[in-house]
Amino acid sequence: MNRVRGQACHLPVPDIHSFAGVPETLRMSGRNVGLRGARYVGFILIPAAFPSILSGLKIGWAFAWRTLVAAELVFGVSSRSGGIGWYIFEARNDLDTATVFSGLFTVILIGLLIESVIFRAIEARTVNLWGMQR
Repeated sequence: MNRVRGQACHLPVPDIHSFAGVPETLRMSGRNVGLRGARYVGFILIPAAFPSILSGLKIGWAFAWRTLVAAELVFGVSSRSGGIGWYIFEARNDLDTATVFSGLFTVILIGLLIESVIFRAIEARTVNLWGMQR
């Protein structure tokens, strides 16, 4: 869990820049119709910044996933147990090239699965919900 928590530092920076990038006309229109506080954030800022926030989450996921596998390679060696990284490390030591590539293929598949199932579904729903595509 500490490995994943260590990657949380990558997430706030894109979020801060996302909210700063909301056009001033949208901000003023929200204030003109009387939105304040949580309603202003929920109806104006979050929808306008969400595409950038989602991009930041995707980048954060990529950093976290690579770090997790790399940490398993390093710390799995000392504990003689682990996950996919340890599986790849042991296969490499045994000179079992097919197993090494199957481990790497598994890492790639999990990354692509998260990207295509979770992030693509969120993006598609966002595009349809907010009319971002003609």
